[in-house]
Amino acid sequence: MSKKYIMKNGISVEVSDEIYKILKESDRKIKYVEHDLKETRYIIDRKKETVKEIPSREDSLDRLTALGVDFADSGMDFRESVTDKIMLEQALEKLSDEERYLIAQLFYFDRTERELATELHQTQQNINKIKQRILCKLYEILNN
Repeated sequence: MSKKYIMKNGISVEVSDEIYKILKESDRKIKYVEHDLKETRYIIDRKKETVKEIPSREDSLDRLTALGVDFADSGMDFRESVTDKIMLEQALEKLSDEERYLIAQLFYFDRTERELATELHQTQQNINKIKQRILCKLYEILNN
């Protein structure tokens, strides 16, 4: 049985085969969600000379606009939009500093859960649970 090592805070730490396997599997799952689902893949059959496109499960507004997809104007009144923004700002003020920081980083600065997990020395799954809890809290605040 060979020794397995992982990097933790810039230090190489020896771990058991079981821990190493679990960490590798979770890293692969995170890569699948953050990268693989967002990429268009192509299957090339050289014998039949065909290419099959497997579209990504997520799409961007830029790509859809480039393809000529037209989005109808929702017709939302300007005042409603401003009111919604004011209500959201007031709801965000009711959160703790840590909760506001996490929401701002994820939704305003487009950082990933993985990046925040690394910064805050937590797992990506834990960051996701915290985010879901905060969003539920905001929902409750906005609907009361």
